[in-house]
Amino acid sequence: MPTRFAHLSRPRRWLVLAITLAAMLVLAWVAMQPVTAPAGAVTGPTEGDLVSYQRILERMRGGEGYYEAAHEVLVADGYGTRSVFNWRTPLWPMMLAALPAGWAQGLLAAVALVGLVLSYVVARRDGGIGPAVLTLVAVGGSLGGLASPSSVVFAEVAGGTVILFSVAAYAMGWRWAGLVAGLLALFLRELAAPYIVAAAVLALRERRWSELAAWVVGGLAYAGYFGWHWFSVMQQLGPEDRAYPDGWLQFGGLRFLVSVVSFNGLWSLAPQWLAAIFLPLGLLGLWAWRGGTMALAAGVAYLVLFAAVGKPFNYYWGAVFTPLLMLGVGWGLYAVLVEIWRKEQP
Repeated sequence: MPTRFAHLSRPRRWLVLAITLAAMLVLAWVAMQPVTAPAGAVTGPTEGDLVSYQRILERMRGGEGYYEAAHEVLVADGYGTRSVFNWRTPLWPMMLAALPAGWAQGLLAAVALVGLVLSYVVARRDGGIGPAVLTLVAVGGSLGGLASPSSVVFAEVAGGTVILFSVAAYAMGWRWAGLVAGLLALFLRELAAPYIVAAAVLALRERRWSELAAWVVGGLAYAGYFGWHWFSVMQQLGPEDRAYPDGWLQFGGLRFLVSVVSFNGLWSLAPQWLAAIFLPLGLLGLWAWRGGTMALAAGVAYLVLFAAVGKPFNYYWGAVFTPLLMLGVGWGLYAVLVEIWRKEQP
């Protein structure tokens, strides 16, 4: 099945390529600029979220409740605990603390493997061996960070892995499996919300009423869950708790977008300018792939959100949507390297 790119006229193909290349150059320039924090800016907790949440898990495994353990560690490590959004919702930490060592990593790796295989099958079905192999490499690199045991501490990594499975399930026609996975991602981390909204809007547009109703019911259930979470956080606060002087609306723009895209599994080991290439190429590929509408809508929603929301040290939020973006990278490479070459042949 040809991509949308293949059906463009020659001038439009080259226009799309020119816009994509220009975006890559601009983002690469942004990526190579030195980062300087303004005077008095809050730079984040003293030792980083990974260390802090590892400490929380150690306390929970020792018998403490989640909110008690989180409060002690977050205050000690300098977090602005008066904002409920500095407290992760408890489902993922509770799962990590309850499972034997290594089990959570194995479980998440199994979900990642299934999502990767489904992504390959869908790409092979929709485009042939070319996009299938490119998708396997691109998405596999994004999920490869799960080889590190510490990666599973991040709820964003868990949520992003489950979202990839959800998109692949939808592409296979397994709508209810995709829906359940999407809601699970939301309960793991509220940053899955843009994906849920994109999926619900598409269900509305295509008049899939039972699916839309399920998204609404799931959203209402999550609202109740988050309300309980907010109440539990408020019960922990005391005079030692502080608030950050600045809010979540930071308008980090292109600089922050490059940072979040660079937090991308094994691809994180590459120079940051590679993220500047992946971002436009991934969007191009999600548009070119005829089955990529949901992933494209979610990807755009995340980019709009992260262009405005997020402190500089929240770059790891990218893990929640970079596997989706890498689906597009495979298709983007195929569209540019194969289909444009085929069209330009006499």
